[in-house]
Amino acid sequence: LTIGNYTYLDGALHVQLSLACDSIMERLCSERKDTSIAFLCTPTDCHAIPKEANEAAAANYKSRPSWQKVVELLIGGTNIMGAKQLVKNALKPVEESGLYLVDGIVAAQGPNYGLAKRLQHWRAVIAHSNGHVVSSNIAPSTATKSVVSNAQFAAAYNGFKLFKPMEVMYQETSSAVMLALLINDLRNLNSVANPKNKLDNPFQLFQSGSFHGGVWRCAYKCDAIGVTAAVYFYLGAYKAVIVAGVAGLAGTVNYVLKGSPI
Repeated sequence: LTIGNYTYLDGALHVQLSLACDSIMERLCSERKDTSIAFLCTPTDCHAIPKEANEAAAANYKSRPSWQKVVELLIGGTNIMGAKQLVKNALKPVEESGLYLVDGIVAAQGPNYGLAKRLQHWRAVIAHSNGHVVSSNIAPSTATKSVVSNAQFAAAYNGFKLFKPMEVMYQETSSAVMLALLINDLRNLNSVANPKNKLDNPFQLFQSGSFHGGVWRCAYKCDAIGVTAAVYFYLGAYKAVIVAGVAGLAGTVNYVLKGSPI
């Protein structure tokens, strides 16, 4: 028996729904030892990552385009809409353990979302430690209806391509890849989903097979690029309006100063 939690609701209902699903999974795991469980992790979370991903993020920061350096000089570290802008992604390893982490948390998603996903992580770790197969791979940022219905997220998603290797997937692509990873976890005895394969750290369960869409290797933290990405999208989407507005303003200024339009 395999049971997956792929549920979502807005706000506090998401936490309540996660608790309800967690209760069902806990009961099934206690009653049936052959129960396997599955989740889809979000890339916009704090995760343990491979050293190679951390090094790639550092390298991408070092080789970032000149325009990003200029924008970072102007607004880097500035708190805009609850998020510090253009903050370096690569973090130093955790002392003693040497574990590398990525801070992919996006504040705009809110504390309820973060807690709901954290509850899923805890259930995955507990079940895996109790001998259950656990498939809990990270799915990429995906242009689903629930996400792009938020105008701010939709604008940011359209501008993410500025920050390589960030890539927002279509729902069909994400679904196909995540299904393949689920099948691998359930059928491949060498998968980290198999509790017989020991991990150095329990949170490495979410590391292998991660389809993070570039969040781990981007030069900047995911929460730090949304505003710049959204501005880029809006400039492109409303280019004609902006040009007309600037021309109108220039004409008005010229008329005031010289008494005649341009």
